[in-house]
Amino acid sequence: MLICFFRSQKNANGFTAIGVFLCLLFLAYPPPLLASGNDDNQADFHPFEIRDQNLFNLIHGQASPTNARLNKKSQGLWSSSLVITNTLNIEDNANESIYLDYEAYRFNLSYQHGLDDEWNLKLDIPVIHQSGGIFDSAIDNWHEFWSLPRANRPFVEHDRYEVQYAYQGQTLADLNEASNTLGDIQIAVTRSLIESNTTVMSLWTSLKLPTGDEDNLTSNGAVDASAWLALNQQLSGDWVMNFNAGAVILGADDYKSIPLSDYALYGHAMLGWMITDNINLKLQLQGHTRYYEQSRLDILGDTFFLTFGGTITIDQCNQLDFAMSEDIKVNASPDASLIISWRSYTSGC
Repeated sequence: MLICFFRSQKNANGFTAIGVFLCLLFLAYPPPLLASGNDDNQADFHPFEIRDQNLFNLIHGQASPTNARLNKKSQGLWSSSLVITNTLNIEDNANESIYLDYEAYRFNLSYQHGLDDEWNLKLDIPVIHQSGGIFDSAIDNWHEFWSLPRANRPFVEHDRYEVQYAYQGQTLADLNEASNTLGDIQIAVTRSLIESNTTVMSLWTSLKLPTGDEDNLTSNGAVDASAWLALNQQLSGDWVMNFNAGAVILGADDYKSIPLSDYALYGHAMLGWMITDNINLKLQLQGHTRYYEQSRLDILGDTFFLTFGGTITIDQCNQLDFAMSEDIKVNASPDASLIISWRSYTSGC
């Protein structure tokens, strides 16, 4: 059973109007309980390549969601994704305070290469722009139109860039100037474990290199290691699922004197419905445990969020993703993110 969350003034857990529409579609046409057993190697299992877009969490080595099916020998897969995030989070307690008001554009270029049918290599190179942005007014109007909680947006000047964190009166992070920087490059290797008509599983490991800028919140300045399992499950000819579950081991004890956890757990579950041969509607629930072990701020704690949208298959080698993310655990992740991705195979498709 798929559970749908709706947002109102009293209950802030939920979708925007697009999410409600997609949710109703899933409820109207529920997936079968048993797989059909059909072999469908061309089914689209790709999850949305998005993480929690909180700048304080993006600097750590958690990997983006991955497809369990690997490339064949010498086959390449180029992927370019743009995630646009806009958020306003203001929070404090007896010891801490945080002020996040930013719009970030994260462009990630990745390439995955098949060494053979069982081993693949993957490289991710992110480029990040952080500023006050241009969408504050549009997002505030959207929330007002749909009677969604507007939080502090009506009381804050639009299109400002301000990122601050303070502990016991000492400011440990303070950003107010727009920046364009390279993020932390990630290198991953994966091995196929299971490949059948309905089930595919692979094991991934990766290293995140400190190529970003600590002062601009695009790196934690350390080498992080992560490992995760990816699983594809064919439910029927029209319904597919993709799962990831893993852990990241942090290579530093602190960031800007803010104590870090030794590790964090993360994962996601994606459900896809192929409504036509070329259109796949998807819901993706994902989250992670806290990266900052001593913080009691919601925005620096455990989080989970929902991404909803679809994939358009242009031809056998090219796919296009459009999706939006919402913070269904309110105040624990950025307000809203838009993702646009393009995938292109070099051969064998």
